[in-house]
Amino acid sequence: MSSSKPRPLFIYGTLRALPLLAWALTGDKSNIPAVTRLIQPAKVYGYARFSLRNLDYPAVAVVKDKPDSSVDGYLLMPETTSQRRKLDNFEGEAYKAVPVTVTISDSGKETVEADLYLWVGDPDVLTVDPWELETFEKERLGDWLDLFEGMELVGESDDDEHWG
Repeated sequence: MSSSKPRPLFIYGTLRALPLLAWALTGDKSNIPAVTRLIQPAKVYGYARFSLRNLDYPAVAVVKDKPDSSVDGYLLMPETTSQRRKLDNFEGEAYKAVPVTVTISDSGKETVEADLYLWVGDPDVLTVDPWELETFEKERLGDWLDLFEGMELVGESDDDEHWG
């Protein structure tokens, strides 16, 4: 078992759909209670979320000319390095974990240092269109969950938790 917890993560896209987050962390889309205790509403400032051309998921990019711009999401506190590795694998090579300061939405003042998956993929697929979680959940989440049915992300088996 790893002695130190991994860095917190700010999640802003498809992983905010709780059945998908539950599948990614536990292998079971219905295990939502296990993941809701790991998240809290939060924001990052100086970034904006964009749709990606012909893709279901968004990207976040730095917005230099609008430092007050913000992205809403969740601060996720992974409990094990295995959970963090699963999310790193889920995000893939088009995203790079970068350090950010996250503001907890409940207080508006409390901040936490965390990582955010920044888009480092093809810049030509970035659009100016906003990406909305509600649209993803309504139109695409079911297809994603069907696609992942029976699959499981691989973390590190030596510290995997057993989800009840």
